[in-house]
Amino acid sequence: MDYSHNIIFDTAGFLAGLQNYYNKIYTTSFVVNEVKDLKSRELLDLAIYAGKVIIMEPQEKSYSIVKDVAKRSLALKLSATDLSVASLAYELKPSLVFTDDLMLQNLLLNLGIEYKSVKLNIKIKNKKIYEYVCTGCGKKFTKYVSICPYCGNKIITRSI
Repeated sequence: MDYSHNIIFDTAGFLAGLQNYYNKIYTTSFVVNEVKDLKSRELLDLAIYAGKVIIMEPQEKSYSIVKDVAKRSLALKLSATDLSVASLAYELKPSLVFTDDLMLQNLLLNLGIEYKSVKLNIKIKNKKIYEYVCTGCGKKFTKYVSICPYCGNKIITRSI
């Protein structure tokens, strides 16, 4: 256990029950709202009640910086939860984020924030830039859209 960093959990950390291994964990209300299965929710509620889990919302300045880095790396499909976790980690540096979300890992890597995989044992090692490409006509987009406005086919995300 690394006590020199602030420990921050994405939803995966709570679903795996890792809150039992740390004395203080930071997270956001977005993450708390995603923990829905009964056992995980009971353990999370108990950890919150015991003061082991601190729910914080990052400041708008942190959100702005994180959104800018996400935009530059074209990681525009990140959820509000992912952005809140990355923003909180940025605000509480030095931080260690527990997540299995590879796009979130990429954003954290671009922000210079350490992270660990929870269950997947997959950790990206190189920064990635994403592009959005139509599966039909091949048109590339800099902003995420689900359907191509030119041909009506599905848009996929791929790293370049």
